[in-house]
Amino acid sequence: MNSGDPRSGFSHSEVVEFINEEVLSNGGGPDFYVAYSSKPWSLVEDRLRAILSDPRVPRTIKRACTWSALALSVRALSRQRVLHARRVRRLQEQVAQREAATWALAFELQRLLEEREEMLLQLGQTQDDLQKSLHEREVLRGQLLQAKRSAQFNPPSEEVDCGPRAQQQCATAWPQHAEEQ
Repeated sequence: MNSGDPRSGFSHSEVVEFINEEVLSNGGGPDFYVAYSSKPWSLVEDRLRAILSDPRVPRTIKRACTWSALALSVRALSRQRVLHARRVRRLQEQVAQREAATWALAFELQRLLEEREEMLLQLGQTQDDLQKSLHEREVLRGQLLQAKRSAQFNPPSEEVDCGPRAQQQCATAWPQHAEEQ
């Protein structure tokens, strides 16, 4: 193991040197570490198990491979910690994005609710205006019918009053734009 390798997972060079000495003093070399340094931990563990369960492999070699596997497990854990930190950052960014989107949607919802309230008020006012207009129409219709009945029972005299007061009553009974209304 290289003591200057930041990917090793060890921050103290004394620890790295001790592990290297143990590997070398037990008859091992860099082969096991180098061969499995980029492999997943499950593969390293499977290979170590095969070495440990093989009765033909000397105990010193088993110790050397175990020390190398220990170093590789720390390396794998370090790599996993880096990946985990990246995932956490990505998730935090996604949470921040979702939060911003949520606030934007909440603001839009509030705006739409206010717009809906305003529209409901306008609709209520329009309905009130329509009711008043319908009532006025019924009053005028009643006046018109009353004027027709009155005209049938009281035949017009020879003189017809076309003065301003009579014109005003006619306008009230039948507005100029009655067809349009």
